[in-house]
Amino acid sequence: KETAAEILLQAKGFTDVVVSINEDAVDVVVNATELSDIQRAQIEDIVKRKTEIGAENIIISTVTNP
Repeated sequence: KETAAEILLQAKGFTDVVVSINEDAVDVVVNATELSDIQRAQIEDIVKRKTEIGAENIIISTVTNP
């Protein structure tokens, strides 16, 4: 499920994505300085479909390399 979500997110243009499922929660880390509301909704939708975990349990974080 993690790999499937990562592949779909990368296909949508998000680079260096990491998806981690922990029991009933999902952490998503995207290599970006910031995400628009549309991008967050897109990530959330893909992760919900692939992991079957509700939006309230999906945490989306951004990371940039200095």
